[in-house]
Amino acid sequence: MKAVKVAILGAGGFAREVWWALRDARAHQSALRFESVMFVDREARPEPLKGLPVRTIEDVPADVMLVCGIGGMTDVKERIILAALAGGCRFAPAIIADGVRVGPDVHLGDGTILCAGVIVTTDISIGTHVAINLDCTIGHDAVIGDFVTASPGCHISGCVSLGRGAFLGTGATVLEHICVGDYAVLGAGAVATKDIANFALALGVPATVKRMRNAAEQLHPLSNC
Repeated sequence: MKAVKVAILGAGGFAREVWWALRDARAHQSALRFESVMFVDREARPEPLKGLPVRTIEDVPADVMLVCGIGGMTDVKERIILAALAGGCRFAPAIIADGVRVGPDVHLGDGTILCAGVIVTTDISIGTHVAINLDCTIGHDAVIGDFVTASPGCHISGCVSLGRGAFLGTGATVLEHICVGDYAVLGAGAVATKDIANFALALGVPATVKRMRNAAEQLHPLSNC
C-alpha cells in the first residue's frame, strides 16, 4: 500500500495529536496511507520530537507533503498555510484517523484532518485545511468552509453552514439550519440557536455575541497548541 510522506506543520500539542492520528490514518476514498517524516517549526530543534526531526519549512523535501498541526485561532493557521502554499509546498489529501466514520457523498478538501471518534454522516461538504478534532459529529447537508477548526466534542447539526475560518470551542453545538459566519468564534460549551455574524465572538447557552473580533487579531504563535 502506497504511503504519502508527510511533514507536520507545527510542533505543539495539536501537532503531536496529528502525529498520533497519522500512524493509522487513511486517505478519503483511497487506499493511501501516511508516513510522518518530520515536524516543521519556525526554528529547527536539536532534539527530535516523537522520534522525528524538527526542521524549518525550507528543509521540507520536494517529495514530502504537509498537513497542518497548528491549533488555536484559525486566522493564524490560515496565514501560515497560505505562506507555505505561496512557497511551493503541497498539502496531503484529506486525512481520516483510525475509527472515524464517514458516510456516502461526503467531500473532503486537501489538507483537512478528521481526528479519532469523528462521525460525518452524508451529503456533506468540508473544505480545505479544516481540522475536526476528537469526537465531533457533523450532520447531513452541512457545509464547512476552508480553514475551519472544530475543537474536541463539537456537534454540528444538519444543514449547518460554517464560514471560512470559523472556530468552534470544545463542546460547542450548532443547531439545525444555523449559519456561523466567516472567522466567527463560538466559545467552549456554547450552543448556537441563531445565526452568528462574520467575526463575532459568541458565548453561552444560548450563544450571544459578546463582541466583534478584529480581523487582524493574531492570538497564537506557530508552536502553541
